Amino acid sequence: MTREIALTNRHEIVSPITNEVVTESFFAVEVEDPLNVEEHMNTVLAHLIRDVPMNSDLVVYVTGLTPLFQAVFAAWVMRNCSGPMMSLDLYPGSLTFAHYDKDAGTYVFMDALTGKSS
Repeated sequence: MTREIALTNRHEIVSPITNEVVTESFFAVEVEDPLNVEEHMNTVLAHLIRDVPMNSDLVVYVTGLTPLFQAVFAAWVMRNCSGPMMSLDLYPGSLTFAHYDKDAGTYVFMDALTGKSS
């Protein structure tokens, strides 16, 4: 199952996958204390645990604010690589970041762990 979530809802994002507006986001338009990555990780982790099944293929539309981007990656790794002992054995599912390419006018999808375009 693929889930599409925007980093923030500062911009309208039309999914190239479904051609529908992506309405779900980790953060609102305004973010207090953008450099508080630890708190942002907690926000993302709570959202992931509550709303995103472990085996989801998650696509995150990057909309700026690099510390939030870092928080999403760190929280996803924390959740998907945890268990009785932290390991790099991942649960099923993937994390893909969608970066907007202004020249092409669309999003480029890149695997978060390998950096490869998909």
